[in-house]
Amino acid sequence: MLSAAADPDVLEAFRGAGRTLFSLGLVKGSEGNLSTFDGETLWITRTGCELAALGPDDVLRGGPMGDFQGASSDLEVHRARYRESGPGALAHAHPAGTVPEDGGRPGEHGLYVFAPTLDEAVAELVASAREEAAR
Repeated sequence: MLSAAADPDVLEAFRGAGRTLFSLGLVKGSEGNLSTFDGETLWITRTGCELAALGPDDVLRGGPMGDFQGASSDLEVHRARYRESGPGALAHAHPAGTVPEDGGRPGEHGLYVFAPTLDEAVAELVASAREEAAR
């Protein structure tokens, strides 16, 4: 398992996505996670990292079934989505009112959005959060 330090373009895409989610109030602290899968390589944020300030060691990469020591606690949610849908990106955030009082289990709290790219997943997540807030 390697970190995104080996690929500055991937790191910058994750940083941009994380800053967007944070700036819109959809994550705070170490909430939420991001991943991408191109059919061979899975990239996913580390557990406990802050999406607003991702460092080179906060985005891990490996094979889809590799040992992702320290990866997000939602790793299996991400893997299941890629098995179901194939390559793409998954963004997970915690807009107000989407997390139960007990915090919820992986896959059962917040909003998860799958799209072809990380930018598209974040854009769709933002739109979904706005729709939820308007209800």
